[in-house]
Formats: sequence, C-alpha cells, structure tokens
Amino acid sequence: PIECDLAPDLPELTVDPDRIVQALVNLLSNAIKFSPAGASVRLSARAERGGILCTVTDRGPGMTPEERDRLFQPFVQLAGGVKLGGTGLGLVITRHIIEQHGGSISVASTPGQGSSFSFWVR
Repeated sequence: PIECDLAPDLPELTVDPDRIVQALVNLLSNAIKFSPAGASVRLSARAERGGILCTVTDRGPGMTPEERDRLFQPFVQLAGGVKLGGTGLGLVITRHIIEQHGGSISVASTPGQGSSFSFWVR
C-alpha cells in the first residue's frame, strides 16, 4: 500500500504535469520494487521555500554511501535492482525532469533501514 501525507497548504505550481507524474511514478515504482512484499511505501508533500518538497520512502534494504553516489548515473543498477529488473535509467530521467523544473533531488538511506528520495520544485 501507499501511504499519503499531503499537506493542505501546498502552493500551486507551473510545471509540466506529465513530467512530474513521470518522476513520481519512477520513485514510487522503485520504492515498491525494493520494499518487502506487503510493506507500505510513503509519499509525502509539503510546502517549502516557495515550492513543494515531495518525499518517497521505502522499507527496502537501504544503501551504503558508495551505492548512493552511483545511483544517478546512466545504466547503473545496484545488485538488488539487477535481480528485480529495470534499465538503470529511471533515476537519471527523474533527476533530469526535476532539474529541468529548476528543482533538486536527493536520497537519504541507511543499510537495513530503507531509503527516502526527495525532490523539490517551484
């Protein structure tokens, strides 16, 4: 299941909705793919710095700092991702979309404790 925590005071933004949806779908599908069966994934959004900060949090295996450093490179997949399928382009495309909107994307992760991907756009 996907748990949603969307703040009631989100500002209206001028963005390409199809591309922002694509970025969210990429992050949510990765979170689902890496979480154990039946585990929930969390999507949150809040107003921040005149824009919106969206965070997708999974309950997957987490990553080491070295793995996090490689995530946004084309065709790079971590060991678990290779087994689960994919092209290694989803996060590269997502970063490009967010940066084209003047935003930024980051990841926080601890081995054994899951990962949180956050992006900010305005």
